[in-house]
Amino acid sequence: MNYIVYFAYGGIDYQHEILYSLLSYYKFHEIDENQIIIYTDNVAFYKNKLPKSVLYFELEEQTISSWKGKNNFVHRTKIKLLQEITSNFNGNFLYLDSDTYFTKNTSQLFSEINNNVVYFDRCEGKLIDNPGGIARKMRTFLNQENLFSIASYPDKIKINSDFIVWNAGVIGFNSSHTNKLFLVEELTDVLYSKCKLFIMEQVAFNYFFQIDSKPQVTENLIHHYWYFKEFRTVLKDFFNHNKLKKIEELVVEIDKINPEYLSTEKRNYKKMSFWQKQYHKITKGRKWKIMEYKL
Repeated sequence: MNYIVYFAYGGIDYQHEILYSLLSYYKFHEIDENQIIIYTDNVAFYKNKLPKSVLYFELEEQTISSWKGKNNFVHRTKIKLLQEITSNFNGNFLYLDSDTYFTKNTSQLFSEINNNVVYFDRCEGKLIDNPGGIARKMRTFLNQENLFSIASYPDKIKINSDFIVWNAGVIGFNSSHTNKLFLVEELTDVLYSKCKLFIMEQVAFNYFFQIDSKPQVTENLIHHYWYFKEFRTVLKDFFNHNKLKKIEELVVEIDKINPEYLSTEKRNYKKMSFWQKQYHKITKGRKWKIMEYKL
């Protein structure tokens, strides 16, 4: 059995993102092609809009609080959710962050997952080659300490600047990897207790899910627009405008607000040098804007 899993906890922005992600899913898949599962604190929001085949698990604040652990680490909840779902179901799992959308059918991907291939969103390369601020902070931390121990794993865990990082906005694996989720939890707790960077859950997933083989990427099938939080205002506009339409009608409308296209100017601006940005701001009178769209 193939399972597509979402974690929808929080306000309307996350609900809109998951609804948009599922609209893109139904563009390329039959309704009963895979089992959709949503863990959420607002089941009613989705039941009124999505097919009856979708399964829901209602989350309470007490559960979320316990999943965050003693360090109150919000991204630890992803690990606990995957532990929860793999204890209830057996098969192939594709977890997606809310800010994702499908660009193709996933049948071949699930076939590979069934053959024990692990998937992440994309490869971000070695820590040492990443110029970002979080990567620099992680390298500083690892320069001070790069050997770690957890109770359930006999070997020392070495993480240094050559560590290859994979974006965990999408994670694909089958039931044979379930035990690794508990190792991921232990390593996350150790790393985050020593250095409170929000990528520690991602690093822990990366460590244990690339021990046996090199992961593959989903970016050619699923786009993760983590860089474009401004899309939430577009989604609000889209769903307010189309609030009376059924899901079948909405599926054909989603290309009007493709986030990869709408973020074009932002992504181009981020790639500019300092002086190019200054010139751009002078000539355009702005840093960047969302590309025009018509509903």
